[in-house]
Amino acid sequence: MKHLVLGGAFLILTGCATPHVVETVEQGDEDLSCKQLDLEIAKLDKFKEEAKSVKGVTWGNAGRLLVFPIGIIGTYDNANQALDAANQREVYLRGIKGRRDC
Repeated sequence: MKHLVLGGAFLILTGCATPHVVETVEQGDEDLSCKQLDLEIAKLDKFKEEAKSVKGVTWGNAGRLLVFPIGIIGTYDNANQALDAANQREVYLRGIKGRRDC
């Protein structure tokens, strides 16, 4: 029973954790054109904004704090991971652009 409760708490914690964490390297990145690389970098701005938006004082965080206080830790941790991954991917994509003189 104890494991079931802990497992349920873990699922709730990870279920509340947003935003999406991007992969640093994706298959086919090296084959992208300069324009496609620019589009991929532009998409990363959306992921970064989403990650920043879940940090700080929001209605979602207020609800997590009241209902499941430890869930806010998971949300902040996931947001930091998402920001780090997006920044690493941007560096990687800009490196490809630099090698191609885009």
